[in-house]
Amino acid sequence: MTSFSLAAAVLLASLSASPSAQAGGSLSREWAADWSAKRLDEVMRLYAPAPVFLPTVGPRWEGATAIRKHFAGLLAKFNPRIVLHSMRSETSGNLSYDSGTYEETITPVNAGKPIAAQGSYLFIFQRQQNGEWKILEQTWTSLEPVKL
Repeated sequence: MTSFSLAAAVLLASLSASPSAQAGGSLSREWAADWSAKRLDEVMRLYAPAPVFLPTVGPRWEGATAIRKHFAGLLAKFNPRIVLHSMRSETSGNLSYDSGTYEETITPVNAGKPIAAQGSYLFIFQRQQNGEWKILEQTWTSLEPVKL
């Protein structure tokens, strides 16, 4: 293999890996930054057309309308600050995931003591027809029950 062919192969491999890297940790971090800044419209732009959110407790939230409603209710009552620690991200075809742990401080808007939460998360991403990656499903666990 010539050095040009080798360089071209390495370049093509790195270009094909870019979407999976972007779909994993960076999209999760974008979600966390928008969530912490209370940018609900930006958070919702990260979701696929038919997303599902699996909360720590309670029934699943199906569809963007349900997710927006629940998120808006939470953001009206609390100021969140979340940090994600990605532990594993992989891609297979049009699906990708990012799994890790989180630490969140949830401060009530109307005074009150900050609430510390930590646990694990999982984002499942789907490549859209336009090539963009969007959140298809998302779930959280908590190391201890959190009383909001």
